[in-house]
Amino acid sequence: MKKQLKLTTEKKLKLKALLVSFSIPFSIVILSYIVRGVAPFGEGTICSMDGFSQYFPMLQNMDTALENGEPFYSFSGALGFNLWTQSAYYTNSPLWLFVYILPKSMQLCAINLLVAFKIGLTSLFFCTYLFSKKASARKSHLKYLCPAFSCAWALSAYVMAYINQLMWLDVIMLLPLVIMGLEKLIEQKKSTLYTVTLFVSIWSCFYLAYMVCIFVCLYFFYFSFSHKKKFAQIAESGLRFVFSSLLAAGMCAVVLIPVYKALKLTIASELSFTSLGITNTPLEILRQFLPFCDISLEYGAPNLYCTTLAFVLMLFCFFQKKIDIRERLCSAFFVIIMTLSMCLNLGDYLWHGFHFPNQLPSRQSFLLIFLVLIFAYKGVVSTGFKVKSKQMISIIIIFACCFNGFVILINQTWISKASSLQRFDTIIEEFPKSDDNDFVRLEFSDEKKNNGPQQYSFNGVSYYSSLMSEDAYRFFESLGFERYAKNVSVYYKSSDILDSIFGIKYLIQPDRKTVRENKTALPVAFLSDSAIVDYHPSDYDNKDRCHQNFWLSLTGKNEINLIEDYEQLKKGGLQIIRFDTDLIEGSINCSQDGILFTTIPYDEGWQFFVDGKQVEITKCADYLSCCKITKGTHEIIFKYTVPGIKTGSAISVLCLGIFTVLTANELGLIKIKKEENI
Repeated sequence: MKKQLKLTTEKKLKLKALLVSFSIPFSIVILSYIVRGVAPFGEGTICSMDGFSQYFPMLQNMDTALENGEPFYSFSGALGFNLWTQSAYYTNSPLWLFVYILPKSMQLCAINLLVAFKIGLTSLFFCTYLFSKKASARKSHLKYLCPAFSCAWALSAYVMAYINQLMWLDVIMLLPLVIMGLEKLIEQKKSTLYTVTLFVSIWSCFYLAYMVCIFVCLYFFYFSFSHKKKFAQIAESGLRFVFSSLLAAGMCAVVLIPVYKALKLTIASELSFTSLGITNTPLEILRQFLPFCDISLEYGAPNLYCTTLAFVLMLFCFFQKKIDIRERLCSAFFVIIMTLSMCLNLGDYLWHGFHFPNQLPSRQSFLLIFLVLIFAYKGVVSTGFKVKSKQMISIIIIFACCFNGFVILINQTWISKASSLQRFDTIIEEFPKSDDNDFVRLEFSDEKKNNGPQQYSFNGVSYYSSLMSEDAYRFFESLGFERYAKNVSVYYKSSDILDSIFGIKYLIQPDRKTVRENKTALPVAFLSDSAIVDYHPSDYDNKDRCHQNFWLSLTGKNEINLIEDYEQLKKGGLQIIRFDTDLIEGSINCSQDGILFTTIPYDEGWQFFVDGKQVEITKCADYLSCCKITKGTHEIIFKYTVPGIKTGSAISVLCLGIFTVLTANELGLIKIKKEENI
């Protein structure tokens, strides 16, 4: 009876601790919203910086794509891009489903609230991880220390600085559960929690999850050595760890394999390490553990503050004699390795996927914060501190992290106005709707609007994504387009020739609040002269000459007569009878043999069929797709399949099946017989 009462009391304490852990960070974020006037408490939005130019537009585009059942390819940027792989980096979080079910008019406000909710969960999950520690069984630890250190994790300078990086929050939120699962895998031989949480992390944002994958490898060896595991135990748990990790990655193969293929096409994939250098000195790293430091967004030292007291308690842990010397040395070595990775440029190169990132320094620094907090917690619970001392430590940590986090949120966090983000809504709403089977492109004529086509889900050219291919960037750069971020973004630069070639039928003129129709917009595919195959935009230094020769290569003439040439090219244009983003069907009447030129980017996922027979696709203009075609009337089909998705799907289904069987066995739902050695 007493045992039952004790368990009930402990559960109540845990529930209260979880409630406090969630409520404090959530309330701090909400309070900052009220002060800053963030919706629903004003006209502001957390969708600023990359949230303004990337995440919100991409979420809007993905919402429309899912609604239309077209999640694989999009024409809303760069003339066309692989939407499936873009989503794996930006919009794959399962929590976005709560935003998608709402009307678009409510989604901006929902994103703000969801960010606050995620930060609350970040603290709650860290508290759950601390519960798994034996020392957490004490009432004083459950009531005070667990919530305090959890709040320090959720309100760290890293989370506050990168609160606009919406897709990172899921991975940071899940990290404590991933580590909790890893420790269970080693100690209890139970791998379900580790496999599930690692799978969800990779699925939600493969980029930050890549860093977590490196970290769990390091953590596995740290935990095994610090807890004096024998070689046979390390080997056994190591095999289980490798298998479970591969199983989690395998279940994500449906996105990982396409992503890998897409990453190989980016400029970043070709950037190699040059020479060893220092990015931050140890003193600069130490300084970041002081309160009220300016957060680093573009460049600078990593954002590390998680209360100065927590950092001091971590050092205390390293000299605490009640902790085994081996564990202390392993802990100190782990922290030193992580710190050095932020001091040397080689660390940045390795942690960021073998390239140097554009701005947002030391994106792996949340992993060091995690170590600081768990070692600080260990330093406190292993001592003979009285309850009042633990209360005081908890109060100081909660007050410090809340105050510093609140100061960052109200003074340094970038907030945008919803009216600024949605200033073109009225114009777009009044835009004349086209037939479902028609292919029309739009663009902003005099506005540097990042991912405007994605935000309003229309076919366009302007594009900003870390997965932008090198061919796309070089092509638009050669045409004289402007950029915001090097190698990953372009703004459309309107000209009569390009408006015609790219089929920009409507130009949005924000200053005049009107939409101008372009009478010479060509269809997505049309018969052109064979000279287009030899045209290379990069051959021209002058953008006007580049545009002119582009046109002349299409017409096969020596002089430009835009109206006359347009009428000629339009006659050999594709008449669309069905248009989906990954399937275009139509017919074409060719007056002569020539080249079927398209403004569809060259991608191994596209297949062209002429009269039911697949034809070879050639890259033209260094970026676009074309194929040979003969005189006469032809039925045309353009079909897209995400490169690698079939192989990835097969692997994912297989791994999901294996995981289901193993989980059922672990839960006792089925039993897998093990053959005994004779």
